Amino acid sequence: MAVGLISLPHPVANAQSSKSRDAGAKDRNQARAERDVVRSKVAPADTGASAAHATVATPSPLPSRQWRVSLKDLGVARPIALRGVESEASVGVGVRRDEAVESARLRLTFTLSPALIPVLSHLKVMLNDETLQTLVLDKERLGTPQTVELNIDPRYFTDYNRFRFQFIGHYTMECETPNHSSLWATISNESQLELSLRQIPLRDDLALLPAPFFDPRDNRPVNLPFVYGDKPSMGTLKASGSVASWIGMLAGYRGNQFPVFENQLPRQHAVVLATNNNRPAFLQTLPAVEEPTLSVVPHPDMPGAKLLLVLGKDDAQLQMAADALALGKAALSGQSITVKSLEYPALAKPYDAPRWITTQRPVKLAELVSSASELQLRGAVLNDTVNVYTRMAPDLFTWNAKGVPLDLTYRYTPNSVSDHGALNISINNQFIQSYPLQSREDRTSGKSTIMLPLFDDGSAQTRSDLKIPAFMIGGDNQLQFAFQIPPNDLGRCRSAPPTELFAAIDPHSTIDLTAFRHYLAMPNLAAYANSGFPFTRVPDLAQTSIILPNRPTPSDVEVFLTAVGRMSASTGYPGTRFRLISAAEADKAADTDILVISQGDSDGLLEKWKSHLPALLAAGARSVQPLERAMGSFFDLFNLEPHQRLSASGGQAVLQGKGPLAAVTGFESPLSSGRSVVALTATDKDAMSLLSQGLNDAGKIKSLRGDLGLMRGDAIESFRIKPVYYVGDLPWWQRLWFHMHSHPLLLALVGIGTGLLLTFIVYAALRSMARRRLAAHHD
Repeated sequence: MAVGLISLPHPVANAQSSKSRDAGAKDRNQARAERDVVRSKVAPADTGASAAHATVATPSPLPSRQWRVSLKDLGVARPIALRGVESEASVGVGVRRDEAVESARLRLTFTLSPALIPVLSHLKVMLNDETLQTLVLDKERLGTPQTVELNIDPRYFTDYNRFRFQFIGHYTMECETPNHSSLWATISNESQLELSLRQIPLRDDLALLPAPFFDPRDNRPVNLPFVYGDKPSMGTLKASGSVASWIGMLAGYRGNQFPVFENQLPRQHAVVLATNNNRPAFLQTLPAVEEPTLSVVPHPDMPGAKLLLVLGKDDAQLQMAADALALGKAALSGQSITVKSLEYPALAKPYDAPRWITTQRPVKLAELVSSASELQLRGAVLNDTVNVYTRMAPDLFTWNAKGVPLDLTYRYTPNSVSDHGALNISINNQFIQSYPLQSREDRTSGKSTIMLPLFDDGSAQTRSDLKIPAFMIGGDNQLQFAFQIPPNDLGRCRSAPPTELFAAIDPHSTIDLTAFRHYLAMPNLAAYANSGFPFTRVPDLAQTSIILPNRPTPSDVEVFLTAVGRMSASTGYPGTRFRLISAAEADKAADTDILVISQGDSDGLLEKWKSHLPALLAAGARSVQPLERAMGSFFDLFNLEPHQRLSASGGQAVLQGKGPLAAVTGFESPLSSGRSVVALTATDKDAMSLLSQGLNDAGKIKSLRGDLGLMRGDAIESFRIKPVYYVGDLPWWQRLWFHMHSHPLLLALVGIGTGLLLTFIVYAALRSMARRRLAAHHD
């Protein structure tokens, strides 16, 4: 893969480049030192002169924030259950690179079994292997929920942190069963961690990117403002779309939102895009650039905040700088670099998204996780789950398919009672199949077990061919492998040190989609909401056109940036090759899939295409094609009587209503058959914000389907109004059978016709044979 040539603008940058090879480690050390400075307190001076001097040197304080997060927000979906004589669980939490913990408090809600002996039982709370507190309760308080508040020394916190909860339980002074049912403790996932965080300054170094603009330690949705001069050009907006796709790709599941500012600065980290002829006022003193330039500079008004400057002499240079950043082609280091040249990668192939499972070959599970350790479990008692996240193209043709083949190989440590264990397989929390595990005796007798020389260590290995039901497959999926292996039971009053058990899904297990083709009924807003389809079919968006109003508002631009970011989050690839055009140039979008973004319909484009639209929104009036089942839902949505808000004119229904209303509509492109249009429209700027929020809300996305989705507040209503059309490629015979299967009456008529035709052919053949016999007899 070719790499663009990058040059540094001055010798200082070269020196910084050589010093930044271990930028991550240096920055962590610097952050620790800065945290100590922030936490330290200056002793009062002994003399008045000294005090006066200290007053002059007082720096402006860095901003701070309070963060309160529950264990549920940190990914603990349900209360933590701890069972047995000794068991533990852990929860991870990250601290941003540009923040220091000043104070911390854990508000822990838990319940201990009433059968426990208090003097022998306890719950140990640890942070990064440092014991914070050992919780012991009186006999009278056992069995009821308890809440304790633990003050935590902020020095225990690092970049990545892990809370561990270790339960030690005993129910008798005599010999006991390690897994007795009375040995349990639960920790509520509503327990909260409260952190006071102080921002710390980072050095102005591009080597730290994407920090501080995106920090992988921060699991909150990304909120990164984009700043322009007055009335940015389409070229400037196109360049900002490339940067937004890069941030969206990094943000992934977190979601992204990009507030837009024209000629003003937000009080936080921000991205600034400017050309020599169109700059925000605060950049007017910056010298004009002659080449594409990337820089990191301090925020002029907000201590500790940074600005990422993407600069160019004109729109073309600005686009080159943005693409170099998005594609990772620049060797970033120092405060500023210029891009001398940029060689773009080859055009992406359809369905070649890095985060999508390919249909060209079987895919190993090792390719779907960051490390093989994510496929392994260990502990004295194994009752845990291996989760594998998969994303598939939403247009996989699964009709009449028996399932998705999963060639599964798994290993586990057998013991005398492991035949009471099982491996339960689910997808998206829907149970599929369970496999019983065998004990050591079965393994030595050679029953249902395959031993590989590489794993000749007492671990049993089993292989299974499994088909995942195709109807369970969606765009985003979670494969769940739950191992249940009990510990050895030696009997009453017989004990031995607990044996650590292991279980693993073999990384070479494969999931096979090679038998599936791509074919889907459109419009399909569920495919767009979950995967950005059809635009993400080509991950670099080379076959996508995005149409903005002739005079886009900041709210239009914000929806545009958010939409592009969500597409790249789905594919895992920066979408830099889309076309960005104005409504007046809509005809240039022929032979591409089109995303239309518009507050109202100020340019009349949607009015021009209204015969294809399922709905048309305008300020003060909302119209849809008359459809009885859809109208009933509309009545419920507006909470009005039908005669109060429905008037018919010329075969079209007009709904009158007040308040912000946003719509997502899908329809076949009026410019090219087989191409699709998705329109994101709203009645006003407040409603446009509903679109930005909705694209990042997993709960709302699940409700979006059909060809029309209406957003009002927290409510989403979806409808199917227009007839469907199909995109994709199937063999003619499979397509014929599929479409005929959808029309049973036609299928019956064709069957009858085929039967009559065969009968006629057979009859004619028999008559011909009879004539030949008669002719032969007469001769």
